[in-house]
Amino acid sequence: MESSVHRTAVLQIVTSVVVGALGYLLQGEMVAKAVLYGGTVALMGTLLLLWRMRRSERSMLLKAHQHLWLFYRSGLERFLVVCVLLALGMGPFNLVPFAVLIGFVAGQLAWVIAPLQREKSN
Repeated sequence: MESSVHRTAVLQIVTSVVVGALGYLLQGEMVAKAVLYGGTVALMGTLLLLWRMRRSERSMLLKAHQHLWLFYRSGLERFLVVCVLLALGMGPFNLVPFAVLIGFVAGQLAWVIAPLQREKSN
């Protein structure tokens, strides 16, 4: 069975490729690379969430406060990973900062679009 996070990850990949291709057509290779990088950063956050969800399924016998701690820890990990990856893309990797953010936002929009697709298919 496919989870909503799986659908979101697939949609993030599709969205990143489409927006990256659009960036390539409108502005060239540098913008396309930056947009794809931003989309990949959004996807990394989703994959971290999926990984944490899989791990928590195996530990269903934890107490409520332990699950809450894992929830907070997962959120903090995702936030830090996204911040570091965005900083690397805009700093040492010399990618176009605005295009990195466009790719990231386009990837994050998948979180809004994926539930709408599910409602439409039901």
